[in-house]
Amino acid sequence: MSDKIETRVGKHPLEEVSFFGVYLKGQTYLNILYMLLLMPIGIIFFTYAVTLFSTSFGLLITIVGIFLLYFFLISLPYLMILQGWIMKISTGIELPKQKVTFDENRTLMQKAWDALKNKVIWKTLLYFLFFAMPLGIITFTLTVTLLSIGISLTFAWLGPLIEYAITGATFTDWWITPAIRIILIIGCAISPFVGIPALTGILHMNNRLAIYHGRLVVRILTR
Repeated sequence: MSDKIETRVGKHPLEEVSFFGVYLKGQTYLNILYMLLLMPIGIIFFTYAVTLFSTSFGLLITIVGIFLLYFFLISLPYLMILQGWIMKISTGIELPKQKVTFDENRTLMQKAWDALKNKVIWKTLLYFLFFAMPLGIITFTLTVTLLSIGISLTFAWLGPLIEYAITGATFTDWWITPAIRIILIIGCAISPFVGIPALTGILHMNNRLAIYHGRLVVRILTR
């Protein structure tokens, strides 16, 4: 759980943490999970929105289509509540609650029409259709790529040790000359000194990306 919930744009606690202090913040690891979940969540939201929206409009001339359209539209804010809950726990940024209410005395057709005119529902639908999946793919790709680079650099020295423990030899491939062997040994020796600062910087960058993503979602849905 995050230490502090951000309800408005301002200085986020993770933006003020010391360089190596990022490892001690539980929210750092929640942000990694959040960034990895954004792609599957975005794909699910996009698929749900496209499928139900097109199906309900295709059946709109029937009572089934009206029912389907109404329940699809009113389900969108509830799905956004789920996204907001995940975002709040992971990034500490809270999505302002935007309630959608309808007059109980109106008919189903009138409620469906009211839902079609509701700004909160339309903002959520547009987010699902045009932002959720692209942003999810971008953040997932960046997170996986950057973390892979940082972890590979940090633990590159383990490769020769594991190879030696298993085979009793290392750097024995046919293409490895004595000069290349020396370069590889030096590279493995210095890899932790390059990889640890690089991985630390990547964790800071990932925290920033998670924070900026949360702020962007808030901006899209509350404008």
